[in-house]
Amino acid sequence: MPGDWFILAPSFTGDRQGEQDNVLDRLRNAPLSQQIATSAALLCLLASLAMVILAAISSRHMQHRQQAEFGTALARQVAARVGLALETGDLLSLRASLQRFVDNSAAQRVIVNDVEGKPLGEAGEPSGRYLQQFSAPVRIESNIAGEALVTIATDNTSGDQRRFVLSLLGLAVVLSLAVYGGGLQVGKALGGRFRKLSRHLALEENGKRLPVNEVAALERQVHALPMDLLRTRDNSAGSDEHYRGSAVLYLQLDSLSDYVDTLDEQSLHRYIARLHRLVQTAAGFYGGELQVVRQFALAVYFTGAGKAGSAAFRAACCAWLVQAAARELEAKQSLSLRVFSAVGLSELGVGDSADIYPGLYMQSTLDELQLACESRPPKILLSPAVCADTDIDGRLQHQSTEIMDYAMLASVSDPYADLLERQLRLTLKRLAEPV
Repeated sequence: MPGDWFILAPSFTGDRQGEQDNVLDRLRNAPLSQQIATSAALLCLLASLAMVILAAISSRHMQHRQQAEFGTALARQVAARVGLALETGDLLSLRASLQRFVDNSAAQRVIVNDVEGKPLGEAGEPSGRYLQQFSAPVRIESNIAGEALVTIATDNTSGDQRRFVLSLLGLAVVLSLAVYGGGLQVGKALGGRFRKLSRHLALEENGKRLPVNEVAALERQVHALPMDLLRTRDNSAGSDEHYRGSAVLYLQLDSLSDYVDTLDEQSLHRYIARLHRLVQTAAGFYGGELQVVRQFALAVYFTGAGKAGSAAFRAACCAWLVQAAARELEAKQSLSLRVFSAVGLSELGVGDSADIYPGLYMQSTLDELQLACESRPPKILLSPAVCADTDIDGRLQHQSTEIMDYAMLASVSDPYADLLERQLRLTLKRLAEPV
């Protein structure tokens, strides 16, 4: 049997530890309202219990002090009464005096002893669970002739003490329940705001079940964001950037040329505004600069290297986003969003009003890209210089064409394909919002 006990003891300990871990896990994964309410109620209960203990100790100390003063006063009163009887040696009068004192006071029993401890008189019979005894010397003139012992019952006082402590405990429990209710309401309000933020950050509706805890759900949505691509804007300023190599995404708005003469002014304005938002949103992911370069063509310029990759790779990703989003939107509306795209490289940047030389140099690249798009390619065209880029070669698959030695974008390797899909859903979500 002892051996069996030592074998089973660790098992019981492990089970208890497992149960504690399960309770902590359930509390950690509970809704925010329950976490706040439970934590606030427990803290309130602990603080209230500390106050109850302090009040009980203080009250008990005060009661003991009052009982000691009261019992000592009774003993001194008895000693004063029996002093004269001891002086005359009248023991019958002594016992009668003790009995009257027991009948007319709170004393349960009174005993008078001589200086040798022998009882001279006794009256009363103590009853009760809590008894205390107090003493006082009996004096005859200046000499001590004996000792008076008084026994009193403190049952009523102890009962009052217990009722006082129980009432404080009840008040602490009620206060903790009130705090729990208040914390539950506050937690529900905060949890609702966190849930709203989680839904606002959601990039896909794939039926995945979010955690019950609002903070964990928001954390999952934040981790799901493609932050490495969303934080790629490079706002470095200065005229020197116009003399660095740039990638150019040329967008031929083929369907717009058909609608200029067929749509009314208001419809045409809405159509162009939607195209503008589409290209601007896609370019914003990669820090592209949008400009109108031809009557029915846009150019998005990418300069320098960013966190998402080289300028050529960012231009190709932006082109993929524009075409994919255009196909999705075209399926939901009656107007066509036909766009032809080509990506090329230039040795200089776009230039500005202070230095027009880079912009003039850029025109030959734009002419070449326009000529490539006039062939109406079904997919994105990549110039030979773009195909030679390290990031393009390692992250994209392309195939050769007969259009000016240009290649055609075939597919995007993982994990960049997944990130582009997430950006596509975010782009469509933004385009669905009212202006």
